[in-house]
Amino acid sequence: MRYQQTPISRLSKAAKFLVSDGNWHPFMEEAGVFYRVQGKIVQRVRIEGGEAESLLQLFDNFPPLPSRVLKEGFREELHFTIEDDHYLLNGMLVRAYVGWDLLAMAAADLGVRLSFLGGNSLQCAILMEEWNTEQIIRTLLLAKAFSQVAAQLAVDAREGVPHIKSEISGLLRTAHEMQMEHIDLEKLRTKRQAQSQGKLFD
Repeated sequence: MRYQQTPISRLSKAAKFLVSDGNWHPFMEEAGVFYRVQGKIVQRVRIEGGEAESLLQLFDNFPPLPSRVLKEGFREELHFTIEDDHYLLNGMLVRAYVGWDLLAMAAADLGVRLSFLGGNSLQCAILMEEWNTEQIIRTLLLAKAFSQVAAQLAVDAREGVPHIKSEISGLLRTAHEMQMEHIDLEKLRTKRQAQSQGKLFD
């Protein structure tokens, strides 16, 4: 499953062809692609080959993500997969460097998996225990934090600056906490609850 959201203002003339009733609709002639207009945002979901179209239901109660969460690296589609009884945010790439295995071990404690793709690329996947907006936001912010730390460690490796696993773990947790400080999850939670209650009385 791939998810993307775009402000209607960016669609220019194409916006007038969208159905703005809050329901999912096929996106033009693209098989497995659906869109929904939510306020000033167009949400788009791509169900990939081998995936059941019923997975679209996962996004029924999925409001547009805060724009602040999607800045710096998440302008393209977000790639979600299901593995056993878990959800994963997939597809992020970071640069490999000498000693990246320590990063992999430290990141694993936070549910981040690293795999070597060859050349100088590492692929990152982040485990999510639940499918809800708050968990997805936390995961996206963890992905940002991980990318920042990985980039700095790659620079340090080139400059000969050593690190140990416990230090890398601390860097990852601190970076994640700093990302979380920019998002008021309690405010978002309250807003969603108010919207849900409003629907009950419509």
